[in-house]
Amino acid sequence: MLHMVIARHSPESCPGRQGNESVHLCLNSMEELIQQRGVKIVGRWADPPAHVNYMVLDAENAHVIQELFMESGLFESMEVDVRPVLSMD
Repeated sequence: MLHMVIARHSPESCPGRQGNESVHLCLNSMEELIQQRGVKIVGRWADPPAHVNYMVLDAENAHVIQELFMESGLFESMEVDVRPVLSMD
């Protein structure tokens, strides 16, 4: 099932901000967890000035995606919205 994930962070918790290197560890962990759980990345986009990231993930359900963000530690620095979506193709 496809899910649109919208992840927002504040300028203060931005991974690009000096001193926030710990967020990079969470991002790396997220990549590993995605592979381990068999979640497929359909697409990823970033809007750096707005501090928003968009992902379309193919996962069994939204709970799997929520667990990815929780286990990776990204929930501590981001607000995440997960929405089931359908392909219009």
